[in-house]
Amino acid sequence: MSMQSTNSYTRAEWTECMELVKKRDTSAFALVFSHFSPRLKQFAFKHMGNEQVAVELVQEAMATVWQKSALFDGSKSSLSTWIYTIARNLCFDLLRKQKGRQAHILADDIWPSDFLPPDLIEHYAPEHEMLKEQVIKFLDILPEAQRKVVQAVYLEDLPHQQVAEMYDIPLGTVKSRLRLAVEKLRMTIEAEQL
Repeated sequence: MSMQSTNSYTRAEWTECMELVKKRDTSAFALVFSHFSPRLKQFAFKHMGNEQVAVELVQEAMATVWQKSALFDGSKSSLSTWIYTIARNLCFDLLRKQKGRQAHILADDIWPSDFLPPDLIEHYAPEHEMLKEQVIKFLDILPEAQRKVVQAVYLEDLPHQQVAEMYDIPLGTVKSRLRLAVEKLRMTIEAEQL
């Protein structure tokens, strides 16, 4: 690795740098740390509004980068996307703990919808997108309880357990509401296609 300023590093150079981090190269990690820490701190401070929390969040995010470096795949995403994804998830967890119910409303503020890290979308398939469009279109026909669950699971990609906690309902209820809603949506969508 040359000692040029990391500001001009290309995606390929960061990927190369992470290959060294995977081999537990501390000087490569120091480069990643010194480049991303101040940026992450700004990002975290902007969303958390608290200097101390932002500093802790950066420490935790960078520790995750070191511990989980093996999971980074430079062919799927850039290093910055991967690191911001980690930071964002930590922000989410904290916001959820702090604000409980209303945290999910902030989801769009934290992550503009046009910026979807490719490594978060596993086995992306166009039919998912089609389903999403149709789900959005017919959301209004669902009773509110089902609509909330569908929105959280399908449109916000939240895990079932998290949805259960968010709405304070048993996991089984989340699953049955989803099943009922999906069934109703499927019938509506099929009827429209006839």
